[in-house]
Amino acid sequence: MLEGKGRGVVATRDFKPGDVVMATPPLALVTAHVRQRPDGELVVDSILDRRLYGSKWFSVLYDGSARSCKAGLSYAPQEEAAGAVSSEPDGRPAAPPEPLLASTSAPSKAAAAAAAPKKKGFLASRGAGRKGAGKGAAGAAEAGPAVGGAAEGAELPLPDRREQTRLAKVVKFNCFGDDAEDLAACAARGEEPRGHIGLWPEFAMLNHSCAPNTVNYVVAGSMVVRAVAPIAQGEEVTICYLGRPQLLPFNKRIAILSEDYGFECNCARCLAEQAHVDKLDDAFLEFHEEVEERLGPAFLEARALGDTAAVEEVAEAVAAGLRKLYNLFRKTLLAPDVRQYYIASLYDAYDLAFSCAAALGRGEDGSALQACLKSMEVVSAGSDLHAILAVRHHDHVLATHGPDSPLTALARSALRRAYVARYGAVSEAVMERLVDLNRKLHVQADAADAEAGATAAEADAGAGAGDVSA
Repeated sequence: MLEGKGRGVVATRDFKPGDVVMATPPLALVTAHVRQRPDGELVVDSILDRRLYGSKWFSVLYDGSARSCKAGLSYAPQEEAAGAVSSEPDGRPAAPPEPLLASTSAPSKAAAAAAAPKKKGFLASRGAGRKGAGKGAAGAAEAGPAVGGAAEGAELPLPDRREQTRLAKVVKFNCFGDDAEDLAACAARGEEPRGHIGLWPEFAMLNHSCAPNTVNYVVAGSMVVRAVAPIAQGEEVTICYLGRPQLLPFNKRIAILSEDYGFECNCARCLAEQAHVDKLDDAFLEFHEEVEERLGPAFLEARALGDTAAVEEVAEAVAAGLRKLYNLFRKTLLAPDVRQYYIASLYDAYDLAFSCAAALGRGEDGSALQACLKSMEVVSAGSDLHAILAVRHHDHVLATHGPDSPLTALARSALRRAYVARYGAVSEAVMERLVDLNRKLHVQADAADAEAGATAAEADAGAGAGDVSA
């Protein structure tokens, strides 16, 4: 229990960037084809199908109520924890160990149902009829051995409708999903990447920060959490709940967190940005909305028409807006870390500038790449975007200044830091393999897609002109 925050996860030893903080299997997992994220309802179906609702985890995971926030638990190392059944070659448990003790003001209905005598009749027949639900084109359910002392598919009574609603809320607030696993890591392991959504109970106990000290992603079904900054013993371990909206301005981030999770974020980044709201907020939000509502759509239309002059106008407007804000940063005397927070929240503008440069055949903008890379290292270290930007920045500096330049050495150091944060302290050969895979799967693939889109747009524009003249 953390003062002013409720429950959280605290480091019991020191961690350095790249260290694995947690690697845990799912209680329930649903997978799909790459670039397809399954619906969260399929996780609920999997929990009901496999009778996983008897797990003690459902007594302690947040369900949106104040009561669930008061649930306490004690947790032992996996070799001592009940239910830590290992079926993996490396000795990891096939299912998350149960908490040793769960205490609430009253036992959850799921836990009570697990201990109740077996029932026959309507509930039992409904439970039998649900086998196989959620296993279709939309996704395939996976899970390890069931926890709580019951084998998968054991005759537990199906929870009533009210309890099923509570289980759905637990999944809503605690599940994690993405449309793909790490593409480079999967290729290096010889695996096909998958879209996925699931419930990793231990992972769900981690609190949010808009500039977290860890990165998380799924590898072969397990949730991996790595330190991306030094974490001292006794310090809270944090993750980011937002995904891509992590790079939105302060007011938009807190609105999403309030609506989706019911709390107001007081992380170091939000507090720092909030402290400068009076001086920066109006100009910052005005430019962000201009990028989102006017300049972005104008670029897409100009590219579709093959109108390079209009693309140039967008590029100039974005550059002018960024210069204006940078001048404001200097006048406000922002501290270096706070400036990086704001630059991260400007990523949509930088992304638009990169797209304009690509459409105009100008290649990479080294200074803009460096600014984005520095902000990602502060706000979203170890993310896939951090790893990809590090490759783009390194390759640009290498091509511009050559292999013997001190600038290239600095770019190489930034590249290594990004890859240690995401993949750990791997060997030089493995890092080169991962860098090359990210270059091919993301940087070169995105460039090819952009070129193909531009070519198609020019062809459509030419065909349209012919139709008008005819």
